[in-house]
Amino acid sequence: MKEIKNLLFFIILSAFISIACKKQNTVTPPVTPLKKDTPFVNLSHLNDLYTPVIFPDGSQSAGIFIYSAYPDYHHVEATGEGFTCVDDVSRAILVYLRSEQFGTDTAIQSKTFHLIQFLLSMQAGDGYFYNFFQSDGTINTAGVTSLATANWWSWRALQALTEAAPIIKSTNMILGAGIDLAVSKVVSNIKSDLVNLPLTTEIVNGITVPQWLPAGSSTDQAATLILGLIPYCKDHADTVIQNYLRKLADGIVMMQEGDANNFPYSLFLSTQNQWHAYGSDQSFALLSLGQFLNDSLYREKALDEIDHFYPWLITNSFKSGISISYSNNQFQTVVENDYDQIAYGFRPMVFASLEAYAITGLPQYADIAGHLAAWFLGNNSASVNMYDSTTGRCYDAISTGNQVNLNSGAESTIEALLTLQRVQKYPAVRAALNMYKKQ
Repeated sequence: MKEIKNLLFFIILSAFISIACKKQNTVTPPVTPLKKDTPFVNLSHLNDLYTPVIFPDGSQSAGIFIYSAYPDYHHVEATGEGFTCVDDVSRAILVYLRSEQFGTDTAIQSKTFHLIQFLLSMQAGDGYFYNFFQSDGTINTAGVTSLATANWWSWRALQALTEAAPIIKSTNMILGAGIDLAVSKVVSNIKSDLVNLPLTTEIVNGITVPQWLPAGSSTDQAATLILGLIPYCKDHADTVIQNYLRKLADGIVMMQEGDANNFPYSLFLSTQNQWHAYGSDQSFALLSLGQFLNDSLYREKALDEIDHFYPWLITNSFKSGISISYSNNQFQTVVENDYDQIAYGFRPMVFASLEAYAITGLPQYADIAGHLAAWFLGNNSASVNMYDSTTGRCYDAISTGNQVNLNSGAESTIEALLTLQRVQKYPAVRAALNMYKKQ
């Protein structure tokens, strides 16, 4: 019965991703090599997705169109949800903030300010964030993917706001004050709703699972929450939240399975007995937290996944999801999916490998980061450049071995830009990328 439930989980997950990526445009594209010496990071397509938003109270802000459809890349709304959302706006803010031109380019600064204002306007009175804004000029307050709850979009908003806070306060004091107020509301909710959850566990398919993480056992959400709370703790002497960071990290560590020689090779399960590539920032979050707390245990656990699971994924042409069980002292695969492969699945692994390289200076991590990043530049089953530096677009998915979804929505575009922004800062990683990319 549990195996049937796991199979259903992956069928539903595949269907969800299919809808999100607009599969009707899945075709085999021509292979167009990148021009030599073309700059990595091109914000043109993201700038095209940027759109003004006016809230019912008249406040001026901006959003990012969710979908962009091949062949002319016109803007497309998420049917029944909205045309822009906190999920994508939060990540777009990070792209603009991390741009090398942010300090001098007033257009980029203006876009960042307006996107932050969007987040502030999407915050509900109770402190969490609604996700979708609709074409009729109203907030989607009722959709299941838009409710103001302790969920992905609230953690993404928190991460964007806490990273932005010290930068924005020096350039826009009024907006900075708004950020401080918004963050304080979210942190207050975390303290009342999550911090004191009991350290209980359950057994799922033979695997011990913590129940005190967001959404029960979601280590991927916990990782995003950690990444949002570290900057907060750097600016606030908040021992309650600092202790909570350890509680989140300990839950993630509990979900690490296998070892150097045994499947699943030190991967961090995403939730219960399932792993998926999408948004799996567990290793990056643990490395970041290990640095912040000077805790070698968290660093070592993250390095175990990078050392053992990432190479296994590379050798096995990557996976989008795995479901496992444990019995008779060994793990078995219940379900294994190769596709969809998307930018959101590769950016977290590149970030973790890059962070490992930045911390240790060991060349093998630069090699792994470059190898993984080369997926964007043709080292994939379709032999297609998923990212085009001449336009700044990233295709939405590889849906089968050689079939590529040529749409280029917000998530794929943003995740590709975030990846390449970080890669270009490290010559050794850039060299590995150039070695592994499709020539």
